[in-house]
Amino acid sequence: MASNRFQTRFQRAMADVSQVFGRPRQVLDDRELNAAQKRELLKHWEYDLRAMQVATEENMPGPETGVSETLREVRACLHTLGDAHAPERSASHKQGG
Repeated sequence: MASNRFQTRFQRAMADVSQVFGRPRQVLDDRELNAAQKRELLKHWEYDLRAMQVATEENMPGPETGVSETLREVRACLHTLGDAHAPERSASHKQGG
């Protein structure tokens, strides 16, 4: 098994994209990643943010500050990458269902 220091930026970000990139725009601007990798990372980030929103609505503790703003930024970045599924989803479908 390879050491963590030999993992690519993409592999590290797949574990937790928000720990590798401070903002969604940084994913979009990263020159080491191709468009498919950027799209995959942003979709993972979107899923995580929607999960946080669902947990908050179910009165579970979690980070609330900036989640909606970051989610809008993720969706804008996906739209820039040509994601045709970029419109906001309804509250009942926060996790993409």
